[in-house]
Amino acid sequence: MLTVSLLKVENPSCLWGRVVRGPGDDAETTQQYDNLLTQMNLFYHDVTHDLHKLKPTSLEEGQVCVVYWSVMKSWCRAVVESIIMDSVSCRACCLLVDHGEQLVVSSDQIRVALQNFLQLPFWVRRFHLAGIKPTTLRVSVREEKAALVPSTRWDSSATLYLHNLLKASTWAEAVLLESESDSTSIELYLTVENIKICVNDDLVAKKFALYIRESAGGGGGLDEVDQFPVMLYSGILNQTVCTSSNKPTAQSRPPPVMSHSLAAGDWLMAPSTLQSQQHQPKTYEESSRSKLTEEQLCPGSQSKTDSDTVAAEGDSSEDTDSSLAAALTKHLHLFRCLLEWLNPEPLNHDPDAADDVLLPSEPRRSDILVHSALPVEPCSSLDDAPITDGLRLVLQRKQYITLSPADRYSWPAVARGCNTVIISQNADQPLSYLAPLLTHILLNSIFTPLTSSTGPIAVLLCPGREKVQAVYDLLEELKVNPVLHPAIVLLGIGKDEAKAVRIPKNCLLLVSTPFVLARLLSCRCFLFLRLYHLVLDEADRLFTLAPDQMATILQHFQKVTSREENASCPQQLIAVAKRWTSHIQGLLAKHMPNPCIVLTVPEEAALYANVQQIILTTLENSKISALLGALDFNPDVCQKTLIVSNSAQEVDDVFKAVSNQSGFCLRTHEGLTHQFDLVIQQWKKGFGPRTQVILVTTNECLKCLGIRDATCVVHYGFPASPRVFGSRLFCMVENFRDLSEGDQRESCPHLTRSVLLISERNAGHVVGVLRYLVRTSALLPPELLSFAQRVHMARENQKTNRPLCSDLKSFGVCRDSSVCPSRHRVISHLDQSELPATGVIDVVPLHVEAASVFYGRIVGKEDGSFQNMVSEMTSYYADKKPGAKEVLEGGLYAVQEDEVFHRVKILSVPERRGRLFFSVFVQFIDVGKEETVKSYQILQLPDRFCSLPGQAVEIIVCHVKPVDAETDWHPKVTRTISQKIRGLQHRARAVFSLGNTVFVDPMVRVTQVPGTKTVINEYNVQSEILKTRMGISNPEHLDLLKALCQESREAAHLSGSSPELRIKAEEEVLAEAFRLAEVSQVADPPQLEPCERLGPVSPQIRSVASAPLEAEPGLAPVCDLLAGPAAPAQRNTHTADLRSAEQMMSHRNEDEDKGDVFHTSCRASAVNCCQIGVPAGDAQGHSQQVISTNDTDSTKSFHPQVRWYQTSDSVVVTVKLMNPESQRCDFYPDRVVYSGRVDGRTYRADLQLQASIVPDRCCCEMKSNEPVLRLVKEEQGFWERLLRNKNIFVSYDMEHFEEDEDRTPHCLSFVENTGEENCYVNSESGSESD
Repeated sequence: MLTVSLLKVENPSCLWGRVVRGPGDDAETTQQYDNLLTQMNLFYHDVTHDLHKLKPTSLEEGQVCVVYWSVMKSWCRAVVESIIMDSVSCRACCLLVDHGEQLVVSSDQIRVALQNFLQLPFWVRRFHLAGIKPTTLRVSVREEKAALVPSTRWDSSATLYLHNLLKASTWAEAVLLESESDSTSIELYLTVENIKICVNDDLVAKKFALYIRESAGGGGGLDEVDQFPVMLYSGILNQTVCTSSNKPTAQSRPPPVMSHSLAAGDWLMAPSTLQSQQHQPKTYEESSRSKLTEEQLCPGSQSKTDSDTVAAEGDSSEDTDSSLAAALTKHLHLFRCLLEWLNPEPLNHDPDAADDVLLPSEPRRSDILVHSALPVEPCSSLDDAPITDGLRLVLQRKQYITLSPADRYSWPAVARGCNTVIISQNADQPLSYLAPLLTHILLNSIFTPLTSSTGPIAVLLCPGREKVQAVYDLLEELKVNPVLHPAIVLLGIGKDEAKAVRIPKNCLLLVSTPFVLARLLSCRCFLFLRLYHLVLDEADRLFTLAPDQMATILQHFQKVTSREENASCPQQLIAVAKRWTSHIQGLLAKHMPNPCIVLTVPEEAALYANVQQIILTTLENSKISALLGALDFNPDVCQKTLIVSNSAQEVDDVFKAVSNQSGFCLRTHEGLTHQFDLVIQQWKKGFGPRTQVILVTTNECLKCLGIRDATCVVHYGFPASPRVFGSRLFCMVENFRDLSEGDQRESCPHLTRSVLLISERNAGHVVGVLRYLVRTSALLPPELLSFAQRVHMARENQKTNRPLCSDLKSFGVCRDSSVCPSRHRVISHLDQSELPATGVIDVVPLHVEAASVFYGRIVGKEDGSFQNMVSEMTSYYADKKPGAKEVLEGGLYAVQEDEVFHRVKILSVPERRGRLFFSVFVQFIDVGKEETVKSYQILQLPDRFCSLPGQAVEIIVCHVKPVDAETDWHPKVTRTISQKIRGLQHRARAVFSLGNTVFVDPMVRVTQVPGTKTVINEYNVQSEILKTRMGISNPEHLDLLKALCQESREAAHLSGSSPELRIKAEEEVLAEAFRLAEVSQVADPPQLEPCERLGPVSPQIRSVASAPLEAEPGLAPVCDLLAGPAAPAQRNTHTADLRSAEQMMSHRNEDEDKGDVFHTSCRASAVNCCQIGVPAGDAQGHSQQVISTNDTDSTKSFHPQVRWYQTSDSVVVTVKLMNPESQRCDFYPDRVVYSGRVDGRTYRADLQLQASIVPDRCCCEMKSNEPVLRLVKEEQGFWERLLRNKNIFVSYDMEHFEEDEDRTPHCLSFVENTGEENCYVNSESGSESD
């Protein structure tokens, strides 16, 4: 039995309703349709969309569309029933297929229904009561008697009775019997006063209907059985039905909503059929339907708001007799259409009020930032791209048809020869810049007179050897070799190699790395005297890996292009990267005049704009107070602030709090989408100075508003990802600095600001955002950095199913641990090794993985068991070679290579899908290599050959690594070493071992002179690698490995629990630190850099950045840990930090047992945690910042947190320090200076008062272990603020309210909504807290 909600009742044979809940997952939930409605409103209210593309080109009956319903102020799915045309306007009579309502709308309020919005079936369905047919009373005048006879139409009294039943019912259920083409037959059960009634039987009992007989016999009369069925009273019906139902009869659900407006046609009964026919053209055979083309539609002059004139439905059945009510109900839609036709919409007399059409070429609408000294006209497709026809054909063959946003805006600039910087996600794809670059070189540069010198005219720099080869292969595919003759140059570190290089004279394009090019310039710079095009592929990595070499190359490029004889030659520098860095900014300033800058990643655009990042840590229940303290409600210049939350409830709460402080505050969320136009209209108004315009909204609504001129974004709701974080910041794009105009603004204050509120609920997600924030110039709270480190360590411990990083073992450091999926910590039970860690061993390399990594066997004196097994396997398979009966993953089998039989372990088996032959991936357990073999090569291995464990071990030669910061060895080096050592016995000294890996140094080939005991060292493997000039010494290799093991042992000793529990414990520790910091008043807004656009900042704040805090001992640099490649410093231990975290956790548990969460010892622990210093630029200290002092003492001092409140004659200032020592307080007429020491740290507050006090009457005393300063005002009255300049460390005491003694007892002392931070102040004062 299904729960239904009946929306309309035409008669018992035509009921419109919804299936609210059904068995299993058959019925769609209300939440699904609510989400659909929300998404539709967000999409169709989006002010950035082009309305002309959303309006249908034609209208016809039966067409599915989306219309605006003014009653619900929402966009709804609908079907066109009829079209009304007049000389002025075009209207359509539509039925809302999810609401069952019928309305007439103008063509301006009709939109195309996107396929995404048609996935759910129409919610409203048509039902009819099964097994009954209507009756009517036939009166015979001749016979003077009346009789009930079957009828084709329901009497109005039956419909009225059904209406009354539905109104009186509290619950409606139905049994679906049979689905017909236009309707579904049901048995309807209603609960009325806890009595369940079957409506089908009740209508028969009340003689409104008769049962339908199975047989077709009968004339005009009825039998006795049909005329008089069993009379079922309501109580009997309830007992009959409830015996088969276990559901409770008493329900709290409200009665279903009823409406008597008429529904339309039979098309709604089969929604799936209709959905499949949406937007399909109708033929002229459907003569009953009318069609309206775009030329007949009104051109959009109708006003949007005219939909509000749609007539509201009325219910007249209770005011008039039943027959008249039924007639009016049946023909109501005809009356409406007639009235709408007689009263057409007025013309729109304000043409400026029409919707703005968004141009597709506007980059900011698509989160694309384009700053260019010259105007850029984007290309829309490959067909109109500024490239040659030959390159266009090649790209089409490579399926490179759709241009990315970066391509559309950067290709015209590159093809025109402009200096270009491209920041995009596909920056590692050379095709994103090669096509327009080659076009420019082919059409312009090669025809420039170049008789004065030789050499390439374009150099393309890549971060590594593999990328160089990939770019060269791509150039061959682009078929530019006959003209440009591209070449690759890859050299070792030997100077002779650079001198011996011969670049072909006809080579115009050279592909290399910055290391190689710098070596060439040092001895063969004359080969690059006509270098006019320099391309930096993955420029961010180039500057990270080779900063000195890049400086040399750019200096040479500047010299060449600045020569007078080259003034007429094209000069172009292109930098392509995934990330914006300070090196790229320096590149723009020094080497790229009049550039074109294209950024398609919003978060990188915020880094480019140097948005000031402010991080506030607070408790969840104190977020609004922290928010109000961070806002400046009286700025010198106009500010536009966006406050972004994650839910509609948060929007309402924040709006209520902020509107009490700000004179101009707006809000919008998913429930207020109809106000988007009004909100944007108010937002775009011109405002004068000292105005703070605030808009509170959600993430989804923010995308639809198209705001780009904000000056501040407050992240009240924590961003789910850096991408969301960047899209929020992009709302300030119109205020971003423009580096294409040469305005670096180094000395200018920030024009844009971002405030991120972090509470204890965000602990599990803070690490991802911190990875982004460490790349900014923001100072981060040290407790967050410490937390991020510990979470990183715990997550590394979770990788128990991952192997130890190969780069870590081979070179001692992983090139990029942030993206490497392997494990980077040593786990004792996984990496415990039985191999020798010291002493001399004999090894036989059998498989060379890389130049310094081999797999082979350790040869011992007692090695007979393995040799005996090999001999037995050879003898066994000499007679027969049984194939594997069944190939199972993880099983041991045999494979023959040449004349040798090897044991293999199956690593993976693909799905056969009926194939007879297939390939499997195996590991040769006695050799070490892994490769794919054919299934028919796999032989069954007897059990006696499976007992001996695998003999292959990994052998790593220490203290060597590839040259030029390469991540892999050059194939030439690996090939040379493989040919030299493979299969030969070597002698090595074991220096370390991990798992199945033994580290050796040195490893030499030893040959014994026949007949003597003399041995000869033929070669040293390390020396052979260095001789290739492709490798360099790596002296810290072994030290890094040992430090990693030591760090892992200490971390494992401290953790003692599973990694999952450890992460949860760290989150609890961070949350507790927030709570304790809130109590001890040490968590406060961090440094705010001066900003003219955003209001004045006190001198104390400006001094924060100049005095960095000291780093915590034993704590690794978090910026290296979170942002990119690992460094040796990352291997430092975190024992002190982990111990402090555990101690804080234990303090918390003890205090909770005692019933005092805020115990003194726990508070002291939080203070110490919050005072951990971090270097400026890498992390940001929080409330207790280091400040500069004018005293002779050169030691650092911290600014304490200060709270104040006032009466009419005095000001009470509380310095939030617990039990300070060496206190001193000096009172001046307009100034108060306090100093003291806590836990060995000096605190000093110099308060410049905004009004005068009486110094002789002021005093300082201790209350609740905190110093309290009582300042006596020179003149009575209430101050607007405490200080002359705003100070982030001083705020109003929200928790203290005191009656003014001078007031009369019956006078109200305070009124609401007059002060800052929701505080209550004197009604005559406009006070705001400092």
